Amino acid sequence: MVGFSACENPGSVGSNLTDPTSEVVRDTLIINGLTSVDATSYSGELNLFSAGSFDDPLFGSMGVTGYLKPNLPAASDTLKSDGEVLLRIMYDRGQVSGDTVGTQQFDLYQINQYWRDRVLKVDNELALAQQKLGEFSVGSEDSLMINLSDIAPQWVDEYRMYADSSKQDTTGAVDSSYVYDAHGLALVPQNSAKVIPLYRDSTRFFIQHPEADTFDVSLNRWGYYLDRGSNTTIPQGSLPLYSTYESVLNFKKLGIEELDIQPPGLSRAELVLYENTSALEQSLNGEPSTTQRAKEQVAYLHLANPEGLPENIDPGVPLNNPTRLQGSYSAENGTYRFDVTTLVENIIRNGFPEDREFFITLPNDGVIKSTLIMTDDDQVPNGLKPKIIITSLKNIKN
Repeated sequence: MVGFSACENPGSVGSNLTDPTSEVVRDTLIINGLTSVDATSYSGELNLFSAGSFDDPLFGSMGVTGYLKPNLPAASDTLKSDGEVLLRIMYDRGQVSGDTVGTQQFDLYQINQYWRDRVLKVDNELALAQQKLGEFSVGSEDSLMINLSDIAPQWVDEYRMYADSSKQDTTGAVDSSYVYDAHGLALVPQNSAKVIPLYRDSTRFFIQHPEADTFDVSLNRWGYYLDRGSNTTIPQGSLPLYSTYESVLNFKKLGIEELDIQPPGLSRAELVLYENTSALEQSLNGEPSTTQRAKEQVAYLHLANPEGLPENIDPGVPLNNPTRLQGSYSAENGTYRFDVTTLVENIIRNGFPEDREFFITLPNDGVIKSTLIMTDDDQVPNGLKPKIIITSLKNIKN
């Protein structure tokens, strides 16, 4: 439900613009009934994938296991018996959640089941071998090389066997066996320092020979599993919003049917959502000064069928789809703002489509991001409640 909040009259419009008896009117409608719904989405085959752990004092603990599997070497490349296999990790320090200079420790395990990254969801935990292969740590550097021949020689020998057999096989049987029988590696966090977002293109496997050229192998599959604890401390009057779609925002209507607006008179319509910036900032006061949360600069507004989540609001939806609008974040006043002028005009002309509701999401790109959005709760000042601001021209001859 959406309630009428305020109406402003900035004054008459000059005769050089329109009829001198017209005036600009700004109507403000509070978005009531903003709720949080779970539409947990996919974590594989995105631009990035995450790994690590962080005990967020506001959003609870996050334990994130990263999954990855390399392609086999190209036909022109040979993994010789004296070749070492190295894993290069590269991540975006600006999108870390946790202590950016802290040391995150990982154990390396072999994945023990067949999986497809395209259908892997955030809460899908893969089976792992009982015995770990090795361990490594990520400190303040944003890239490092991990020598798998040193810490996981058994896995390297198995990978070399597939690489050698594939070069000699003309039937495709080895490649098929690699697809279904070799499942890749898991990066399992062992302490709680930070969650790092790994670049899928720059995180690669390198084959290094003493007396031959080094070559690299891209990822065949990638994704992550998130285990989020229940120890959240969300303040009243706020709702969490997660890039993983564990929590997306939902409301039913804009409430514009309460206004007497004709399409020719509509000048601009803007949806405004306010972050609870004070709670976000104060919750990190007890953490090291180098602690941060990954921050998102855009959000999306979807007009979608609630029965089709999460597929109908996921990144695969075309960007030019009129039911998916991008809003931008303003750090100056802690707001996400959406230009919904065309959407409002369509609703005025054609009515509100049946079986559709509004959803707000952060981009699901493989980086785990969290924020708090103010609701219409009685404890929230009117100036910080979610609202739609409509500017229009109205004729006042009579």
